[in-house]
Amino acid sequence: MFFRSRTQQPPTMTLEGALGPNSALDDAAGLRVASPEVLSVAGDGQLLFSSGALVCLLPGWGREAMIWKSFDRPVTALACSPGGRVAVGLAGGAVSVLEQSGEVSPGWIPVPGLASVADCLFLSEDELILVDHGYRAVENVLSVAPWDPAERGRLVSMTRAGEARVIADRLHCPLGVCSDEDGEIIVTEFERARIVSSSGTVRQSGFPAYPGRIRKSPAGYVMACPARRDPLIEFLKAEGDFVAEMKAKIPPQNWIAPRISPDFSHDFPIELGATRLFGQIKPWAPSFSYGLVIALDKRLMPVASAHSRANGKRHAIADAIVWNGDLIAVSKASGEILNLGPESAAA
Repeated sequence: MFFRSRTQQPPTMTLEGALGPNSALDDAAGLRVASPEVLSVAGDGQLLFSSGALVCLLPGWGREAMIWKSFDRPVTALACSPGGRVAVGLAGGAVSVLEQSGEVSPGWIPVPGLASVADCLFLSEDELILVDHGYRAVENVLSVAPWDPAERGRLVSMTRAGEARVIADRLHCPLGVCSDEDGEIIVTEFERARIVSSSGTVRQSGFPAYPGRIRKSPAGYVMACPARRDPLIEFLKAEGDFVAEMKAKIPPQNWIAPRISPDFSHDFPIELGATRLFGQIKPWAPSFSYGLVIALDKRLMPVASAHSRANGKRHAIADAIVWNGDLIAVSKASGEILNLGPESAAA
């Protein structure tokens, strides 16, 4: 099989300057959590985070977390309104809207046909925006989405009056939603490595990592990145025959694709340089997993970043948020809630 010449691709940001590699994620204080996924700040200022099928409440960093609510399936999204309502996305596309007491908020009718709710956002006390990336719970999004040209994702609005409408569709694996300074809805697209508005306008593109959930911060926004964009994956996107053979003959979990954990298995392709280089993993070694949080200004331009490199363990950053002046992040690979401190949050 011969590799053909590649088509011209738009330029990609490099890991230098504001995105220069560092060890900020590995140096951060951590709180061990089983299967963490999402964060949100409650109306009373406490931190809510998911742990598998639980939503837990943390009154302050260093204090003991408490179980706030349990569900019958894993939590995939969280959002809090200023008035105290809490929206919880669940595996399989279900959504539950609760009062701060934990009681079900009346009037919210489930939206049918959702594959998965990856993120959500209260536009008001009576309207909620849902991000459906289009992949079912049994599908490995990190493995499948980079090789899937289908635009399955959409933004859906649901109201307390029981109404539902599609705000935007034909999105390519959207994972995060936020409102900008002017109140316009913006959403991250995983494989396209960009941020777009609900009207379809590209607001920022070319990120060196796959964008995940995005949250407002005092200086602009913070964006969690589940993985770095690997040069090999980008190269192979132009090789349709190779990709078709890989997809036909190899299980998705072993595709050349981003992964959550830096742990090595002999089943994984191409990654020997990350496991056997003079007896240790080097920070710059090839790795399909990575830890990255990007701080963006109000124009959505990167101004600072926090990394866990190839030799780190705090990879697969699923969410990041500013809480009590500190930057808090979720590492799925290490199973931790991380506190990067006020200096990172203010960057």
